[in-house]
Amino acid sequence: MSVRLRIFSNFLAAMLTFNALSAAAGFLMFWLAASPYVGERLNENVGYIAARYFSMGSVVVLVLSGVGALWIIGVAVRHVTGPLKRLKKAASEIRDGNLGYELAIAGQDEFAELAASFEQMRIRLKDTMRMQERAEAERRAMMASITHDLKTPITSIMGYAEGIIDGVAGTPEKTREYAEVISKKARSLQLLSDDLSLLSRLENAQLPLDRQEEDVGALVSELASDYFHGNAGAKLALSLAPGVRAMLDREKIVRILTNLFQNSEKYKKPEQSGPELSITLAAQNSSALLTVSDNGISVAQSDLPRLFEQFYRADSSRGQKGGSGLGLSIARQLVNLHGGKIWIYGNPGGGLCVSISLPISQAPPTGERI
Repeated sequence: MSVRLRIFSNFLAAMLTFNALSAAAGFLMFWLAASPYVGERLNENVGYIAARYFSMGSVVVLVLSGVGALWIIGVAVRHVTGPLKRLKKAASEIRDGNLGYELAIAGQDEFAELAASFEQMRIRLKDTMRMQERAEAERRAMMASITHDLKTPITSIMGYAEGIIDGVAGTPEKTREYAEVISKKARSLQLLSDDLSLLSRLENAQLPLDRQEEDVGALVSELASDYFHGNAGAKLALSLAPGVRAMLDREKIVRILTNLFQNSEKYKKPEQSGPELSITLAAQNSSALLTVSDNGISVAQSDLPRLFEQFYRADSSRGQKGGSGLGLSIARQLVNLHGGKIWIYGNPGGGLCVSISLPISQAPPTGERI
């Protein structure tokens, strides 16, 4: 029952009560007047008796009607003020930061609807606060990782540069060795800067795709051969279905596969002279399914879902290999930009498997930017 209908019904009940009492008083007066005893007295002193009984009946009617109306109004007021007090209490709790305070008002009137809306607001606010806290924790972790990744090479560069200046590198050979270390550390800083810049553009949707129709198998074979050229210890096993074509941004696909190849090379087992990779390609329905597997250092099952997080390094021997922790995060966003999916799972023989599903679609005109 709605609040308006409840108040109206209570008011109607008060009016009916008043009318009923008035009718009862009128009937009493009529009965008294119709009785022989009262009739005789009325004949003798009509004015006195009528005035007396009418005044007494009126007082009784008014008192009883007032008491009944006040009782009914009190009930109606309690129906209104009770939910308002509970709503005020809930608002005060949320204002003070207690987002776990639940508001429950039974019924189907406006107060119950208001309480349900209030609860939905509280739950959404609680979820928003939880997301903000998580984002803040991730931001702090990212800043700590960036600081660490910047500080380490900068410290090395400063140390070797000071060694050259102070004459510690007393021979041309030693000086060249120091200079090569400085160059290597500077390149690592450049790569980190490039990764951060690319990640920022991806997250702000500022990286357009320049798609062209590509033979996926031929592209993967070319990239793998180029990357591992001259690496005598690397072992590649390719199983690429022919004729699988898709609309791809070649530069972005190169970046994705390069990140995967770098990981397989970085996380090979200590006894291996080079990474051992198995790369397969198959057409499944309207998608091209590409899988890159290695048999390097394994990752704990609990760490697998977090490998795509920015700056995440698994708490295992893989986490001791360095790296910015951005490669897989960038790969996932580039795959998503193509409308595809990427997932990772453990290889039964050790190492990891990364699968990428890319849509096969009708090609637009060659070179069209989207």
